[in-house]
Amino acid sequence: MTLDPRLHAYRADLADARLRGRVEAHHFTEGRPARVTAGLIPVRRAPRPDAPVDTFFHYGETLRVFDERDGVAWCQSDRDGYVGYVKTTALVSGEARAATHCIANLGAYRYAEPDLWSAVIDFLPRHCAVSLTQTGLLCRGTPYAGLDDGGFIPESCLSREPPRSPDLAAAAALYLGCPYLWAGRSFLGIDCSGLVQEAFRDIGVSVLRDTDMQRETIGTAVTIARIAELWRNDLIYIPGHVMMATGHGRVIHASGDGMVVRRDSLAKLLRRWGYTIADLTVRRP
Repeated sequence: MTLDPRLHAYRADLADARLRGRVEAHHFTEGRPARVTAGLIPVRRAPRPDAPVDTFFHYGETLRVFDERDGVAWCQSDRDGYVGYVKTTALVSGEARAATHCIANLGAYRYAEPDLWSAVIDFLPRHCAVSLTQTGLLCRGTPYAGLDDGGFIPESCLSREPPRSPDLAAAAALYLGCPYLWAGRSFLGIDCSGLVQEAFRDIGVSVLRDTDMQRETIGTAVTIARIAELWRNDLIYIPGHVMMATGHGRVIHASGDGMVVRRDSLAKLLRRWGYTIADLTVRRP
């Protein structure tokens, strides 16, 4: 069986040592640990600036780097196993540092100084793990915290525990109005499977990144004859797209035709797109 190159690091010239005996390659490597130091970085399918972007890695995400040349690293995320190419300027070598807090809202701007009037140097998405060196830095009554690798974040954006939502649909609803972005998985831009992945993260569950991966691995498959048989939080797949049931025949999804995360009537969508109930794949978490 051919291994999915999105989830297994192997090329003709080099492969992850953990794949020895499963793939053929001229060389195998253990790789080295690294972590992401930029808010979000595009992960490309090939080591070229014009190669397609398949996903984004976020600040604090830990990786294993297998190859590095010409300012580009070939690596794999420890979070969801995704493999791709990123700029080395957004990485730092070494094991994961001890995080003290997480970004608790939909994202936080990172300032050059503990002052909202200072330069914005980055944006850190929800759930990013940060390590603080200073707290209680007041500016006009607003407390800021200093990060161990520089910059400052308002303390109101932080929590000691990962942020949580009561269920998947509630987590997805946080992103209503967020712009659609192919391969995105943050409030600055998100695609349909990215929305599902981030919603699961809000209930403390890790799932795979892409629609086809999710369709085969999340929950159990159920067969429905009517839209009314859907449960809240059911995942509804059509070719190349996923939606989440919220109840009463409605769904939340990151819509590529509307270019926004929105609520819709499932029946109206199916009529517009030319699908029927029989065309749906439903996964119940």
